[in-house]
Amino acid sequence: MFGSLLILLVLPLTDLSRIRALTFRPAMKFVFWLFIINFFILMWIGSQHPDTPYLEIGQISTAFYFAWFLIIIPFVGIAENTLLDIAYDFEVRKSEFKFNEIFSKG
Repeated sequence: MFGSLLILLVLPLTDLSRIRALTFRPAMKFVFWLFIINFFILMWIGSQHPDTPYLEIGQISTAFYFAWFLIIIPFVGIAENTLLDIAYDFEVRKSEFKFNEIFSKG
């Protein structure tokens, strides 16, 4: 029971992204809304009797809740960092090419 609250203490360690604001992280925005939907599913499941369809939905939603903190946040952070590095390297190479093109004609 306390695992769902204690997992919040892991969040500063698992967020590996260099950018902290969700404004500039489109992949994290999408996954965040999945987390919000999962939150409402867990609230709804908590109000139901432990019968067959609700039990499985609750188990899947609980697994997603813990996977959010331990798997999804680090994966999205690493993926966004990698894409940011690739875009930065591309822009540097493009600007070096233009610089060499301009000054090699003289």
